[in-house]
Parts: sequence; structure tokens; C-alpha cells
Amino acid sequence: MTAQNISESAARWYIRMRSAEPDDLIRSQFEAWVMSNPKHREEYASIAETMQDLSANDKLKAIADALEQERFLSRESRKHKLMKTAVSLGVFIVVGLVSLFTVNQYEQWQSQPLLQIAKSNPVGQISKQTLEDGSQVTLSAKSEMQVTYYRNQRHILLKHGEAIFEVVKDVDRPFVVETDTTKVTVLGTKFAVNKLSKLVRVSVEHGRVQVESKSPQNTIILTNGQVAEIAPNKASVTVKRNASDAFVFQQGKLIFVGADVYEVADTLSRYRSKPLIAQGKANRNISAVINTKDSEQFLQGLSNIAPVKLEQHGLETILISND
Repeated sequence: MTAQNISESAARWYIRMRSAEPDDLIRSQFEAWVMSNPKHREEYASIAETMQDLSANDKLKAIADALEQERFLSRESRKHKLMKTAVSLGVFIVVGLVSLFTVNQYEQWQSQPLLQIAKSNPVGQISKQTLEDGSQVTLSAKSEMQVTYYRNQRHILLKHGEAIFEVVKDVDRPFVVETDTTKVTVLGTKFAVNKLSKLVRVSVEHGRVQVESKSPQNTIILTNGQVAEIAPNKASVTVKRNASDAFVFQQGKLIFVGADVYEVADTLSRYRSKPLIAQGKANRNISAVINTKDSEQFLQGLSNIAPVKLEQHGLETILISND
């Protein structure tokens, strides 16, 4: 049942229950409907609260009068046919008026957060967390995210760093991961998002995700084993690389395939206490597989495999591309 159908059913039950006698058999049907789905309870409570708020409004006095007439007609057996028509018409009038007068309140209700969690990891620390709906997030080192659950959406703001998401399917609440340049929408899948200074990389292990770049706006669909990259002010594009590379940090490994000094600096900075700053051209000429515990040794020997040099300035280490 769609959200609109649930809203209409809740409005109908609200009207019927207002005039139901304490021993009316319809109450058992109403209780069965309410208990069959948590969304039924939420929507009915919202309708009831909204109608209570609106009851003081002079504009709705006509609705109250109409309901009183319906109850009067229900006691007049000689006007059974007229009662049936009037009640049916009254229900649809009230449903329409509820939609008219409460659309803004309903949107505000939908946009109210049900759960908010902020999570950040320090340098060198990786954490795994199970969210309220059963989805799991593995947050990489020196990474930060904000989790906000709404009635109609599960939203993750990845402020910086990278994370792996194993999403429990919920067709009524899509799972959205957002950065400043990218929006990734899924229903149920396992994927990774890596927010680097020069691009955002989305890697899908299995499932299907929708990747949107914000400026310029474009949308692509990724499925099993596919990878997309989104650079600032550029459209999202699929790239030829192994999606599985994005998940190896869980095992204490890092894989660079055609990386530039900016990607190397961003990634290694997650595992070293001193800041690593990249400078020079973004030439993608660095490929390596290393253990995170060997990241410092790799950095010191990087000039042997790529045209780069290291310079120390106070507490900062500068990684410079020589090309």
C-alpha cells in the first residue's frame, strides 16, 4: 500500500471512529487495521492530531456540522438511501479537506528527524556500526558522517573520509548517502563511498545504486562490480577498476590504481598523525598495494616508483608531483 493510500485509509477510519458507539463491531476491525502495520498507527495518530489542531479553526465549522448531520441521518431508517449517499460524500469531502488544509503540516511531519547520530573516527581507527534499521556502516579512519533517519528516507551525510554500507532493503525509505558533490540512492545493496579532495568514488560490490552529480546534474546507475567517479563541477562517469579495491581497508590494506598525489595524500593522512599535503599536477601515475601499518615506509620510498618528492615543513609533510 502506498503512502497516499495509507493516508486516505487513516482519514476514513478517523471519520468512522468519531461516530462509532463503544460496543460497535467496527472497533475490532479498526484495531486490526491499526495493529497490522506500524505505518498505519503513525498515520492515524498524525491525522487525529492534525484534526484536533484544526478543530478550533472557524473554517472547519462546516465540517463539524456535516458530521453531526451524518450521525442524525444514521438514526433515520426511513432515509437509509440518503444517509448512505451523504456519509459516502462526507467521507470524501473530509478526506479532501484534510489533504487541502494539512499538506504543509504533513510535509513538515515527514521532514522531522526520527533519529540523528554523528560519528567520527580519529587517525588510524576504523569502526563498524549497526544502524537502527539493521543496515551496517564501516567507517574508515579519519572519517566523519552524520546519520539522520526520517519517516520516508534514511540519510547519511559523509562529511569526509570513506565508508562501506551494507543496506537493509526498505522500499518505503530509500537509503541516501550524500557528499557536497554527490548523491547516492539505494534500496538494498553493499557499496562504498570514498570522499577524496579531488573526487568522490562510488564502488558497488553487489546490488544497484543511483549516483547523481549535483553540478552539473546527471544520473547514472551502477550495478555489481561497477565503479563511478565524480569530480567537482563534472558529471559522474563509470571507470574501469575493481570495485573490490574499495573494501580492502577493512583488512588493513590500501590499493592505489592510477592514483595521483592528492589521492595518496588524502588516503595516507587517515593513518598518520602528521598532516600530509599534496601539491603539483594531478598526474595519475601511482599504483601500489600496501598494508596500512606500512604506510609510512611506503611514503618514504614513493619517489622510487613515481616522479614525486617529499618535503618537511614544520609539522606538515608535503608530497609534491614533479611532473
